[in-house]
Amino acid sequence: MAFEGLLGQARVTAQLTAEMAAGKLAHAYLFCGPEGVGRATAALELFLALNCQGAADGGGLFGGAAQEDRPHPCRHCPACQRAQAWRHEELLLLQPPGEAASSQIKVEDVREAMAAMRFAPLGGATRMLLIRQAQQMNATAANALLKTLEEPPPRNIIVLTVGDPRELLPTIVSRCRKVNFAPLTEETIRQALLARGLDQAQASLRAAMGGGSLGRALCLDHEEQQRLLGRLRQALARPADALDDWALAEELVGQFRGAERIDRQGLADALDLLALDLRDQAVGALGKPELRLLPGPAAAPAATPPALVAAFGRLRQAQQEILANASPELAVTVMLQEMRALAAGRAFD
Repeated sequence: MAFEGLLGQARVTAQLTAEMAAGKLAHAYLFCGPEGVGRATAALELFLALNCQGAADGGGLFGGAAQEDRPHPCRHCPACQRAQAWRHEELLLLQPPGEAASSQIKVEDVREAMAAMRFAPLGGATRMLLIRQAQQMNATAANALLKTLEEPPPRNIIVLTVGDPRELLPTIVSRCRKVNFAPLTEETIRQALLARGLDQAQASLRAAMGGGSLGRALCLDHEEQQRLLGRLRQALARPADALDDWALAEELVGQFRGAERIDRQGLADALDLLALDLRDQAVGALGKPELRLLPGPAAAPAATPPALVAAFGRLRQAQQEILANASPELAVTVMLQEMRALAAGRAFD
């Protein structure tokens, strides 16, 4: 089945399947949405559907069948196996060399890929250039790509993945067909984690922490989560001290600060751990400890259920402020002070 490896993206599957069946695929796509929701997987699934040799009967791919008559990829032929291992000669991949926010896709890499695309794909294949995290291209690299987007070579498809199209040059966005990816549901992530062998408790926790991203759920570090949660719990339990709160905020934000920008989404997502802890405290205070999500010993409720709900709301407000370009250190510091006041039953301005 085509796109069977793509989870929870029915609209994306329907769009790409219909365009392929009609023979109306674009020469360039912009896959927009959060990381870890299947953007690269969708690109790979499209490549498999276009290049599977399982039904070839001589004379090239699929025995020369029209696009709408092509079968679903077999996933077992040499072409499918090479593609699934990301070793197919016509599947080109560009991505930042590291995980840091400052890591860039350089112009030399883009020019090398553009040079390869000047030659016709081998054996009647359709070549794909996948540029992951395209917002990490520096300005020179983006302009080098623009030239190829303006005059695309035949039998080549370019796919760019990006969280927000506004992070790219408008001239690049205007030359691509946009495909929007939605965050995955918590249940979709939980089932995917169970299928990978995680136990129920870890699958439920990671799904709740994943923020709609299977990729993020898979990468969560349990020990780091426990360390961070311990620091936040200690900060909220001790007497108010603005300098100590600011020091903790700097430490937390520093984990997401690159040379040129802050990974604001990553920072906001990290605070979801505290949100889960507040939730668990609230259900515990209401006499429903079996509904807890976090593993390990339960924290004693630090406040009444209404105060915990209010603190939860204040946390969500801080996350929105971080995503809206507020000073992240200030947002975290004020959040800690006001959550502490809420737990003590005090109002704040």
